[in-house]
Order: sequence, then structure tokens, then C-alpha cells
Amino acid sequence: MRIHGSSSSLAMILAGILLLPGVGEAQDLTPLPEVRPSPSVEFVRINGPSPTLDGTLTDPVWETVPVADGFVQWRPDQGAPPSQDTEARLLFGDDALYVGIRAWDSEPEEVVGLLTRRNQHSPSDWVGVLIDGYHDRRTGFLFLVNAAGVKRDALIYDDTREDDGWDGVWDVAVNRDEKGWTAEFRIPYSQIRFTGNGVRSWGINFYREIARHQEASTWAPLSQEDQALVSRSGIVEEVHGLEPPRRIEIQPYTVARAAREPGDPENPFHESTATGAEVGADLKLGLSSNFTLDLTVNPDFGQVEADPGRVNLTAFETFFPERRPFFIEGSNIFRFGIGLGDGDGDNETLFHSRRIGRTPQGPASGDPDWVDRPDQTRILTAGKLSGRTEGGWSLGVLGAATQEEQARVARENDPISRHTVEPGAGYAVARVERDLNQGRTTFGSVLTSAVRDRSSAEELELRDRAFAGGVDFSHRFADDRFQARGYLLASHVAGSPEAITRTQRSPARHFQRPDAGHVTLDETRTHLTGHSGALDLVKVGGGPWRGGSLTQWRSPEFEVNDLGFMNAADHFTQALFLGYQQTRSGDLFRRWSLYTNAWASWTFGGERRDLAQNINGNFELQNGWGGWGGVRRGAPSLSPTLLRGGPALRTEEEFGGWFGFYTDSRRDLQLNWGNDWSLRRDSDSWRFHTSPNLRWRPSPSTQIQAGPFLTRNVDGRQWVQRAQADGTDHYVFGRMDQTTVGLNLRADLAVTPTLSVQLYAQPFLSAGEYDGFIRVADPRARSFDHRFQELEAERTSSDRYEAAAPGTDDPIRFDDPDFNMGRFRSNLVVRWEYRPGSSLFLVWSQARDPRMDGGSFHLGDGLDTLFSQTPRNVFMVKVNYWLNP
Repeated sequence: MRIHGSSSSLAMILAGILLLPGVGEAQDLTPLPEVRPSPSVEFVRINGPSPTLDGTLTDPVWETVPVADGFVQWRPDQGAPPSQDTEARLLFGDDALYVGIRAWDSEPEEVVGLLTRRNQHSPSDWVGVLIDGYHDRRTGFLFLVNAAGVKRDALIYDDTREDDGWDGVWDVAVNRDEKGWTAEFRIPYSQIRFTGNGVRSWGINFYREIARHQEASTWAPLSQEDQALVSRSGIVEEVHGLEPPRRIEIQPYTVARAAREPGDPENPFHESTATGAEVGADLKLGLSSNFTLDLTVNPDFGQVEADPGRVNLTAFETFFPERRPFFIEGSNIFRFGIGLGDGDGDNETLFHSRRIGRTPQGPASGDPDWVDRPDQTRILTAGKLSGRTEGGWSLGVLGAATQEEQARVARENDPISRHTVEPGAGYAVARVERDLNQGRTTFGSVLTSAVRDRSSAEELELRDRAFAGGVDFSHRFADDRFQARGYLLASHVAGSPEAITRTQRSPARHFQRPDAGHVTLDETRTHLTGHSGALDLVKVGGGPWRGGSLTQWRSPEFEVNDLGFMNAADHFTQALFLGYQQTRSGDLFRRWSLYTNAWASWTFGGERRDLAQNINGNFELQNGWGGWGGVRRGAPSLSPTLLRGGPALRTEEEFGGWFGFYTDSRRDLQLNWGNDWSLRRDSDSWRFHTSPNLRWRPSPSTQIQAGPFLTRNVDGRQWVQRAQADGTDHYVFGRMDQTTVGLNLRADLAVTPTLSVQLYAQPFLSAGEYDGFIRVADPRARSFDHRFQELEAERTSSDRYEAAAPGTDDPIRFDDPDFNMGRFRSNLVVRWEYRPGSSLFLVWSQARDPRMDGGSFHLGDGLDTLFSQTPRNVFMVKVNYWLNP
């Protein structure tokens, strides 16, 4: 867990850097310029022809518009005049908003415009506009373009948080000349949200970024010290005569695919070449001026990048982020984080959309010779309703239905049969929020529901009903310098006794623990009801100091994994942090920060499961180079999960840290190198991970990234198995020596701002070899040697071990835990936006999953085995067409 600060920054180096000239006392500490009041611009309606969208701003109508100028720096020198002047103009047409921006430049030949795919940030010169049509000071639509004409857009919510999955349909043109460059935007009213009826004010801000100076400036001033963006916008006064259009957008699609893969000729399910075609559609319907309904029927996500390879040796599920466009776009209203801090806990959430259409959970029953099992659960239909009322209420409702999935199984001389591996299900999530006090105060409620077909769920021992919900609030006070926030949640899951017994035995709670006096395993129960809550008080602005208190609890029966994501229940956690972040540019540093964090956690039975602290920081130099790092210490505690249902086990003292650096992103060649390490001396365990990432731009339209990674993990108490001897449980661990290597390779070619080619490839190898087997003797003994007893294990077969058990002639038998795996995934995607909102995709994906023996790591042999296997190739053509009748 890392409560606050960067995942990057070398604290030990920072401690010395603070004494260098140009930092600390030697640095100019004159007060920052005060942030001036928000500026305003007049509402101007087009009375004649609309501007021709050519990027030149030469249409006569632009001469009639008042100029928004007087930009000020946001970074690096907050409040200072920018190095170059910028002028913005705003026009309101019948069906669209027009924005013209003149970016003056005394060195026009130094303007940087890199050609990339849409929505990819690059070290280019950018201009843009932020529009807050509701003027609620919390929600805005951001439109950006660089000097090469590459578009970026995002939905800003909660004042500063960004949903870059939102893709609007809008146009922009740019032009470069001897005075700098210009941009001309046309943004249809259908792509933004605002309230009609009468005279209104809108929030607006204009933005410019100059790559060669790493300088950002805005028309309405922003402060680096405050967490505020939309709320600092300027104002368009007396907007009138506009009515939100009735929004109807239809996007039908068709896809054709062919898959070629090797297989057993005797396998009745194998097809060397399998082909297929599908159709579907997305619909966006404006139900009123404030609410929009999004529907998708038979969605296809074949163009989505594959998940990276990982080896999970824990009892907990691996988190993979959402990548499917339908669920990414507009997801901000449904986000309800339940984690603590900004480390791994940031993934925990009440709604994790990848539960919808998940990999089927059930096994193919029996012992079949061949199995044809679906990779994913098909989504039949899904819909979202979202919007905001004039009174400040925000509403989001999402629903989805998935079909029952069956695996086909066959045995020699037996007919083919079908077995259900995932029940048909319906999912729903609803979110309501209310803003008060100009967006400084919010309160809301949330409800999630997952309902599965009862008979199929009972057969697979899955829960058939799962509900969760609660209330939350956020309040900024003392001139927005402090923020209080919190939530209260309840959960209820139900199913057959077998399903609820599995829930009680799950790694999140382990009710079967023999030493847990506060929980009891009851195999007759058919439901569980739990609760959770959090309360944070944090200093978020008003100077360089930051700090706060974070409190969270989850009762043992709290469970949200049917539609959310969480690892562990049964804990009460308290955390504190204090930090200093310097955003004023000095002689040496552009910015730097230093934080310290401490936290402790207990089960509801009072067992201390965690006690740790860290110091972390980051910095950026004036030349664009930067670094990060941190060190941490974890005190001995009791783990209720390491014995996977056994008694709590005392853990060793652990030290660890992370560090890295990056070079100037403006250069054609950039290196970003991250590392992390850990050390547990009592068990003679250590781990080191390194991942350099090299990015090269051989031309303004091409980018290649190569990110090799290496992990060495020597663990003196890696879990092996729970084994029985003469009716007694024995918890077996071993000394594991694991090596993992891989490469993340990406290549991007932008032919035009609307035509791009992307390649992603990842070879992945990991092997672990075990020896030095031990068993738990006294799980709470203070000494490692007293907690564990060595086992004289002998291999009795190619995949089995035996060891003598104390007090009985019955030996401890356990499986050989050695593992060796290889994996290769690649995607090649050609994307052409042949008209606004309409795209053509050509996709080639490849997968290799060879069987590999033993536990010894040999790079050359592993790569030979990986690439000598005949791959599975999938070719796909997908076309969609955007209609706006």
C-alpha cells in the first residue's frame, strides 16, 4: 500500500538534493502571484454565414468578435506572462460552437507538431478549449488540437478528474504561417451538455502549450497548488437563444473474422480455419436536453488490445483494467472507489465493468478428452442513461444482459455433450449525485445489482444474487484548502449453501480459520450481509503543504466482487500522510515533492494485519529530466490469508522501495526506467524488478517503444500446498527461485490525423523452481526458525513429493510446485476514421501458449519453445458508420 505520493521518486537522493544550491533556502522564495479573478467574454451569435473551417481565421466574421487575451502561465512559472502571446475568439452558430485561436510565435519554425493517432499526447504545441455548459464548476468538455492537426478530447468531472475514453464528434483545422499557427474548431452542440431556456452563463477556458519551453498557459488562471480546473474557468456572459438539440446518433457495425490455429486432428471441435461474421449497433439518444440514453446490441470488441501476461502466486485475483470503448466512455458517473491510497488499493471499486462479459467461471464437468470452451461471456445488450438536471442532480444508470455460456465436451466413443460454464445474468448499477455550494459540496448514493439464473448458478456453486449500495459525500471548506469526504456501504449476497460456503471460505475472509474467534464458518447459510465505510480529512490546497487522515473499514461479510473488485474484507485501517510539494520553478528544479506516510490495519478480531510507513518523492529538473523514488518498512504482523484458511501467520519485517528516472520527453529518444525491490531478512527472501522503457521517434509521425522487464524473486516462504497426514493439516512452504522476463513492444505510425497503424506485442516467460521445503510448526512464534520446521522431502514421482510428518508414520504428500510458462500476444490494428465518427478497423492478432516443463529458467530454450509453436492467428475487418439523423 502507498497512501500518498508518486510511485516514483528516490527519497534518499531527494534528502541530499534539498541541500543543493537553487533549492530550499538558497532558492528564491518570493510569494507566488495571486490568482486573478476569473475573466469573462461576451456572447456573440453568428448572424451571417458560418466560418469556413480551414484553420486560417480569415473569414470576416472573426473580425467582429471580442478577443480573449491576457493569458498567464500555469506552469512552470505560475502567474507569470507567457513567452508567447495567445488570442482566442468564440462564436455561437445555429448548430455548433466555433472557437478560433491564434498562437503567436516569434520563432514559428520552432513550433512542434507531431503526427500521432487521435487522443495520444505528444510533446507538441497544443491549443484547446474547456467548456462548462452547465456552469456547475465541476463538469467540462475539453477539446485540444496540436500543430499537426491531431485531436484530443476528454470529459472532465469532479473538477479535475479526466475521462479520456469519451470521444466526441467534432471538427478542427490548423494552419501554420510566419506569425505562428492558428486553429479553428467547430464543436456541435450535440457533443456538449448545457441548459437552454432563458439567459445563462457558461464556464469556459482556453489553453496553450509550447513544447520547446514545456510551458502551459491559460486564459482564466489556474494554480498548481490547488486541485481545481473546471471551477477556475472564465465566464461566457448572457448566453441566450440556444436550445440543446435532440441528439440521435446511430452507429451500426459489421465485422468479419477468420481464425487459424493448430490442433489435434482427432479433436471433433477443431477447425484449422474458422470464419464468421456479425452485425450490431450502438445508439445514442437524447431523451431530453439533459439526459442521454446509450444502447449497444451485440457489441464486438475485437480491436481491443490484449491483457499483458502475469504470474499470480497469491490467493487473490489479478486486476485488469477496462479497455472496451462502450464501458470506458462516460464511465465517470459510475466510478465509486473503495480502495485506500494511490497504490494497488486504487483498483478496488464498487463497479468494475469487466465483470460484465467476463471469462466463464465454471469448469467443464467430468474428465473429457476434448473441450470447446468460450473465452468470454457474450453480452446480448447493454445500455446507459446519464445526465444532469438544472437543479444540480447527476444521474447514471447502466444495465446489461449476458447469455448463458456452455462448453462442449467430448470423450472417445461418446457423443458430444454440453455443460453450462456461466449462467445467464443481468447487471445493473445506478448512481445519483447532488452538487451544492458551487460544486464545493456533493452528496450521492449508489446501488449495484447482479442477478444470475438460479438453477445454473446453483449447479456451478455461484451466488445467484448480489446487491451493494450506500451513500457518500465530499465537502471543501476554508477557501477550498481542506476537503472532507466519506461513504457508508452495505452489501448482500445470496445463493445456495454451497455457494455461500465458498464465499465464506474465499481469500477475502477465510471464515474457516481455526483461530478466528470473531467469525464462524456456517455451511447452512444462504446469504451474507456486510458493511463498509470510510472517512478522509485532507488538506488539498492553499500552499505547498499537504496532509491528511484516511480511515476505512470493511466488515468480514462485506462482498462486492460480483460486479465490483476488492481483495480483502475484515479490516479496519487508519492512515496518515504529510507532504510538501514545491511547484515554483527554481534555478535547478522545475518542481519537486516529498511525502511521508504511515498506516496500520487490524481485523475485526483485533489482530494487527499490517503496520508500515514510507517516504517518497519526485522531482523534475529544468532540462526536462526527472526522477522518483521511495523507501518503506513493514513491521511484523499477522496475516490471516497466507495459510489460505489456516490460522493467522506471523510475517517477517520487510524493507522495500522503488526508484527511477526519465529523460526529456521532447527529445526523439527518451528513456523511462523504473525499479522496485524488497527484502525480508528473516526468511532470506528478496525481490528485484527493473523495467527500462525506451521510446524513439524516427520521424514526426512514427513512434517505437520497447520496454523489456526482468524480475528476480527468491522467496524463502512461498506457499506450496495444504497437505494432510493422519488427518492433520500441514501447511507446506518452499524456497522458490523465480525469474520472469518479457518485452512490451509498441509501434505507432500516423499516416494522417485520421489514419493510423498500431502494433502491440508481448513475449513473456516465467519459471519458478522450489527446494528447501518447510512446514508451519507454530504460526505465531516470534522467531522464523520456531515458526517453521524443515521437511526432508523426497521426490516419489515426476510430480509428487513425500516428507515425514511428526508423530505419525503417515507421510506428508504434496505436488511438485515447479512451474514454467511462456506466453505471446500481439495485436496489429489499422484504424481509419474515414468520416467524423465512422471508422474502419483491420486487425491481426496472434497468440502462443506453449506447454513448458520443469522449473529452471533458460531464456534461449524458452524463446525457442515459445516461437517454435504454431500460433493462433485471428484476422478481422470491422466497419462502423456514424449517423446523426
